[in-house]
Amino acid sequence: MLQAVIIDDDELSRKAIKQCIERNGNIELMMEFNSAVDAISEINKLECDLIFLDVEMPEMDGLEFISMANNLPQIVIISSKSKYAAEAYNYDVTDYLVKPINYPRFIKSIEKVKTIQEGVTLNNPGKDHLFFKKNNAHIRVDFSEIQFIEAYADYVTVYAKDQKFVVLSTMKAVEQRFPKNEFMRIHRSYIIRLDKIKSIEENSVCFGEKTIPVSRSYKAAFMDKMNIF
Repeated sequence: MLQAVIIDDDELSRKAIKQCIERNGNIELMMEFNSAVDAISEINKLECDLIFLDVEMPEMDGLEFISMANNLPQIVIISSKSKYAAEAYNYDVTDYLVKPINYPRFIKSIEKVKTIQEGVTLNNPGKDHLFFKKNNAHIRVDFSEIQFIEAYADYVTVYAKDQKFVVLSTMKAVEQRFPKNEFMRIHRSYIIRLDKIKSIEENSVCFGEKTIPVSRSYKAAFMDKMNIF
């Protein structure tokens, strides 16, 4: 059963989500907050699987909450405006629901959450490989074969030698599955394998003909990791 939290300053919106949760039967509502400021100090203590998060809130909006909180679970954005959708996916959200929320769309979102959660649960730290589904088979790919991972909306593409695998997942979920001593996130949209780097420029790294940007928020950690002064 999924453990969920609601963060939304709109009481009617919280009530609508709670009704969907109760109707589903496979989600337990742990807590609800009417303020992101109140939630940020409590959220890591709850060990929940999912947060339903409003975008437009006073004091701190939903995207600011994501940026400031640590080790967040999967997030489903809820908003009365669709204009934030593209920006929200840059924050590793699992899905984006536009108010008023209808139940069939809610269920579709929950199925996506479950798919990603099952992928993370199957992770076995210490192994030297992963299996990726391709057509009707699961293909073994050693970590040493992977060059980089690229995100696009709620999908990621894993590039390994001469093949690639498209996976329904957030970058956050994918990042948890790769050994941190071998892979590093250098951009909201990219995770790289460190020993595959051909060269490092001021704000980018090169993998053969592929050039990948290093964003400002990840640059200091990357430079430190690579022992660059």
